[in-house]
Amino acid sequence: MAKEKRPTLYFTADLAKNIQLVQDYVGEYADLVVRRIEVAGKLAAATICFDGMTDKDAVAEFIIKPLLQNREAFSLPPQRIAAEVLFVADWAIADNVQAFMDRIFSGDCGVLFESSPCGIISDLKGFERRGISEPQTEIVVRGSREGFIENLKTNMSMLRRRIKTPDLCFETLKLGTETNTNACLAYIRGLADPDVVAEAKRRLAGVEIDSILESGYIEQLIEDAPFSPFPTLANSEKPDKVTAKLLEGRVAVMVDGTPFVLTAPMLFVESFQSAEDYYARPFMASLVRFLRFLAFAFAIYGPALYIAVCSFHTELIPSNLMLNMWQAAGDTPLSAGWSVLFYSLVYEVVREAGIRLPRAVGAAISIVGGLVIGDMAVTAGLISAPVVIIVAFTAIAMFVVDALTDAATVLRFIFIFLAWWLGFWGLMLGTVLLLLHLASLSSFGVSYLAPFAPLLPYQLRDTVIRAPLWLQGRRPENLTAGGMWRQNPQVPPAGGREEL
Repeated sequence: MAKEKRPTLYFTADLAKNIQLVQDYVGEYADLVVRRIEVAGKLAAATICFDGMTDKDAVAEFIIKPLLQNREAFSLPPQRIAAEVLFVADWAIADNVQAFMDRIFSGDCGVLFESSPCGIISDLKGFERRGISEPQTEIVVRGSREGFIENLKTNMSMLRRRIKTPDLCFETLKLGTETNTNACLAYIRGLADPDVVAEAKRRLAGVEIDSILESGYIEQLIEDAPFSPFPTLANSEKPDKVTAKLLEGRVAVMVDGTPFVLTAPMLFVESFQSAEDYYARPFMASLVRFLRFLAFAFAIYGPALYIAVCSFHTELIPSNLMLNMWQAAGDTPLSAGWSVLFYSLVYEVVREAGIRLPRAVGAAISIVGGLVIGDMAVTAGLISAPVVIIVAFTAIAMFVVDALTDAATVLRFIFIFLAWWLGFWGLMLGTVLLLLHLASLSSFGVSYLAPFAPLLPYQLRDTVIRAPLWLQGRRPENLTAGGMWRQNPQVPPAGGREEL
């Protein structure tokens, strides 16, 4: 049920009454600081802020000190006081309590004056914030070490510093009826498709929830396919990666309080691309990207193939290898299907424990725990050594494509049951259903499987392989609305490239 909207309370010309309006609006808050300023024994002004959220030294230096040094300023209207007396660059005027307190709740400082029916709000935030550091989820060997932080304005400045053009647009909004979380829609005017921008605005405007504590809330509320294991919005902590996506015509959603920035539209092939691919030479980048596709395929098919071969299609295995596998299995009481399912579940429990425990302990638990449990299970005769090898390598392959880790986990168990039930026929059935599902997905009106379906030949240069940058002169035609060329197509390749 929607929360009842409070009536708008307007300030009056009585300062004492205005202070009481503010105190009644917020209630008995121990951290609400009201600093009254008197002139000739009479109440002339008052600063209002929250303890721990506003820089008190800045309030004293840039607001209180100038007012006390220019006492004749108290007779001026608030607009002139802010422009001519106070030492603040970012200020606004509010004539009602709601607008006034919305900024105070965010860490700003407000000033009310006697005989004035409005107040000044200035940006003097002083709460603690984390410094810019390397993101822990997207480690690179070559490239920027900067990562987004939990402060929205700092994150916006990182993008502005990289895209020095007036066409970079930031549209701010508040989400969450209780938290009033600041959010921002970023895009480049002239490159982003107007239909995608309009759709993003429509979806964000339709978000009705009491709190937004992380960008994951917004992702789940505006995504295209909420019941699909595949994400239809990408997220990243790296400013250079988000910058590259904006330059391709995408939009970004930034939320105060989280370093993870959402980008849309998202394509399936994006999950296999890394920012470092474009900083390295194309040959190594192409090899690594091809390995990512192979690793993802093994992550979802590996255990299922083992079950299908051992349970239904043993004739496909060379006799020597089959004999070794039978000897390794020995007198284990569990079939291939039960063995794979059992150890896969054990690994998921160990992985979850490693994530939740402190970092120093968690790393040891996730690695050593899996190996020790697997070795003990083989020694005890519960499962065979090939099962441990298959599941362990599957777990490693799953993390090669971090964006699809959740999808790979779900699909792995689905294919395990299909192979256990129907063998290769089950794998074929699952593959057909998987392809049909992927083909049905879209992200903000853009096909999820592009440039494979629909086929866009030029964009295939940046899919399984990463062609040299000088061969990728055009932006993705299904993402951008204009400015297709990123490079001058008339300039011939330099330094011997014409030989290719």
